[in-house]
Amino acid sequence: MKLSYIFLCLLFFCESPHAERFTPTDANTIIATWPIVSSPALQQAQAAKRLHPSDPTTVVTLANNYLALAGMPGQSRLYGLAQAALKPLIDNATNNTQAWLAWAQVLQHQHVFNDALDAIAKVTASDPKNINANLLAARIYLIQDKPAQARQSCLKLLGYSDLLTMSTCVLEITSHQPEQLLESYNQLTTLVKREGFPTDERGPWIAQVLADMAVRMNNSKAAEEWLTPQLNNATVNYLAQWSDVQLTQGNYEKVISFLTPIVKSASEVDDLLLLQLAIAEKQLSDKGHEKEWQSQLAARVLLREQRQDSQHANELARYYLDVNPQPQKALYWAKLHFENSREYNDKKLLERAQIAVDSQNTTSSPEEK
Repeated sequence: MKLSYIFLCLLFFCESPHAERFTPTDANTIIATWPIVSSPALQQAQAAKRLHPSDPTTVVTLANNYLALAGMPGQSRLYGLAQAALKPLIDNATNNTQAWLAWAQVLQHQHVFNDALDAIAKVTASDPKNINANLLAARIYLIQDKPAQARQSCLKLLGYSDLLTMSTCVLEITSHQPEQLLESYNQLTTLVKREGFPTDERGPWIAQVLADMAVRMNNSKAAEEWLTPQLNNATVNYLAQWSDVQLTQGNYEKVISFLTPIVKSASEVDDLLLLQLAIAEKQLSDKGHEKEWQSQLAARVLLREQRQDSQHANELARYYLDVNPQPQKALYWAKLHFENSREYNDKKLLERAQIAVDSQNTTSSPEEK
């Protein structure tokens, strides 16, 4: 699981002067809830939009309310509603910087990263120290494997954001230098233990960064300990990262028992969570487990392939590696995904697909070749 979208939940956080001290606890204790996907704020924003359909502030408020919920299970359609709300402003080259920042979030979700950076540039042109814009830029640059630009975006936060936010931004980037991974992890761990996890949206973000570092150090137990306490109200990408950690440890039943009620209660089934369920189910097939999720994912993959849906290339590559092994297809989608996303997990996915193809070519007969 990569961290392509974690800043979507971080944007527009409300800074708190007090952070709750936290030490990871028993990873087997999971109590999680998910809210009804609506809110008084969203309802008010929708009502205001009906009264003032062309007011930029009203439109942006509505779009941000959609974006605040869009990452939750079954709610990805809200990205489209945010896009539709913002589009008239964007088409008219609005000078509202918050509209451009929200637009950048929509584009990031769609993997249109260069256009997202262009939108962010419109924000920073008039507000160069904008915390959320620079955080989002740093994340996109990291996705594109441009660490120097990512670090520069983080450093713009100096003196404008709290120490924990800026340090997490910088240390995540530094950790992608192999020789700096352990030191970056230790520094961020020490900082979190001293400052405590923030009680706002930064808490899950920091947990994901620490878990990602732990995974890259082959310490899945530590990753689980960081992720589990923040599972309450978790986003799709957070749940997928937790599930990947469980799959690495062979906890297939745990993934199925935890994700199944979430997915079945959602109005739509997210590709990423469906993939986690299908992978876990595949591993249990030899024990007589039914193939409910594998069948659903097969139908979804067929639809994605027919549409040549590059936005879901990561899931398609993993499907053809871990659920329905077809190395050539896996390599095709892994390469397509890597054209835009070049983080550690994207590189590992491409390597896995290439190894699978090489292995297939080595073992196939001359006639098959």
